[in-house]
Amino acid sequence: MARSIGLLAIVLVAFAVGCHRERFDWEQKEDFLLVRNEKQLEDGSVRMEFVSLVNAPAGDLYRALSDVEHHAEFIEGVTESTLVSNEGNRKVVDITNTVLGRPNRAKIEWTMEPEKRKMSFRTLKAEFTDNSAEYAVEPSPDGTRARVTTVYYLRDKGGHPFPLHSLRMAIRDSYVAAVSGVKRRALGPKAVVGR
Repeated sequence: MARSIGLLAIVLVAFAVGCHRERFDWEQKEDFLLVRNEKQLEDGSVRMEFVSLVNAPAGDLYRALSDVEHHAEFIEGVTESTLVSNEGNRKVVDITNTVLGRPNRAKIEWTMEPEKRKMSFRTLKAEFTDNSAEYAVEPSPDGTRARVTTVYYLRDKGGHPFPLHSLRMAIRDSYVAAVSGVKRRALGPKAVVGR
């Protein structure tokens, strides 16, 4: 009996700790940069984490975000996004985007996990950048809003015209523009984008 009570107490404490860690204020106003953390890693790369609270359902938002071969149609700064291959849960896309006013061409591999509303990318080939990122889209309890968590890794390839600190600022700006574009795509004509 005492063992059962002890086991129950451990389970309750673990549950309480888990609930406390996951507490999130879904009632706060929409904010595309609700949380922003940046950290220089030992290898010289930068880890950037963004959390956005978006007034759009998670499923719609994820579908728009994962429509990577059409990003040029709705994400500001992306001028080309062409599907190269589609195999299983992976897509390779040729993309051209504007980085600090200059065109940046890259071949990107995306990995999709639609059942978890997660996705990631890694740069296969690019002249100026060597980035990767992970995205997770979580629904609010009532299903009307979504929390998007993005972990972005920015690596300095060397020899390119963009200093790493300037790229960090450009990533923040382009992230907000991307969330705005993805929200518009997710909601369609009824979209009202604001922060």
